[in-house]
Amino acid sequence: MVVGDTSPHRMPLEQALPLTVGELMIPNPKSLRADASLADVRQAFEQSRQRLVLLVDGTVFRGAIDRDAIDPEAASGTPAAQYANGDIPTVTPATAIADAVELLERSHEPRLVVLDEDGQTLRGLLCFNRSSATFCLR
Repeated sequence: MVVGDTSPHRMPLEQALPLTVGELMIPNPKSLRADASLADVRQAFEQSRQRLVLLVDGTVFRGAIDRDAIDPEAASGTPAAQYANGDIPTVTPATAIADAVELLERSHEPRLVVLDEDGQTLRGLLCFNRSSATFCLR
């Protein structure tokens, strides 16, 4: 952990362990419609430090695209859904942070999509900063 990191936008892992995902997740994360194009995804990545683009159909999660998944040669009009991965680890708001950390440790991506108990409705995003061992807060 970064010594002296007292940012109100971060919570150290040790402090977060007794909590649930719902208490730490970023609710209503940025997302794009499921029918978005690669141009939309590229624009999302250019305009922010966003590492993951979430595709939704209304509130139903359809998949996630990380920066490295996009073929740089693919046409801008290509449907983004072709690059979305819908088979990723997810958690619910009731998941214990300790359990979420186990999933994060097995994943190359330090983000977990948070779905409602129905397994479909996007509820949030859990973000972990490995270099400082903190969770991102909004």
